[in-house]
Amino acid sequence: MSSRPPIGADVALERAGSAWLAARVTGRDGDHDLLAVASVDGPGTAEMGTSAGREVTMSWTTERGAFRAAVSVAIDGSRARARVRASATRTQRRGYARIPMDTQVTLAHDSGTAQGTLIDLSEAALRMRLPQPGALMLEPGDEVRSAFTLHHTGFMLRGIVLREQASGEPGTIDVVVMLDIPARTANDLRRNVVFEQIERQAELQQALADEPGGERA
Repeated sequence: MSSRPPIGADVALERAGSAWLAARVTGRDGDHDLLAVASVDGPGTAEMGTSAGREVTMSWTTERGAFRAAVSVAIDGSRARARVRASATRTQRRGYARIPMDTQVTLAHDSGTAQGTLIDLSEAALRMRLPQPGALMLEPGDEVRSAFTLHHTGFMLRGIVLREQASGEPGTIDVVVMLDIPARTANDLRRNVVFEQIERQAELQQALADEPGGERA
């Protein structure tokens, strides 16, 4: 389990048990996370140059759940540098089940589009397999759109690139995208995933029945 939030993650900073700053992780600086701070005008910020020795907690959420970690923070203008001082603890696990898929997907990014395969899917995230090297220049935190069809219904889901990882297949790479979708879309997604799985199972049973020696149901 990673002790630091991924690049692109939105984080909340608490000091002495009270909300202090909202920020987004924009990169790494050695052992530090660089945070794009939404506001440095919060209570007590002016006198807070470095929070060494003060109780500051950073919390964030990923596809694996909700996390908290003790950090030290240094403010520099409109940015902050946060050093994680202890391993993160998971406060809540995601209740979303990952469903294996094998569906064509189109990924759209400011640098272009790419065709790939949707490998698995949940309400919180999806994983797709793309050709590598590809036309897209993706970085963690990039905003993307994923288009695919489930049970004759088209979906266009917006999300943020969490990471790229080895796919295990030559010439390809897996891209994990964190999704931020409204409740109605999540309901449609769940329903169509179920219908898609039922339809695929029926097609498989039919194919087996049509094989020589197979029995029709």
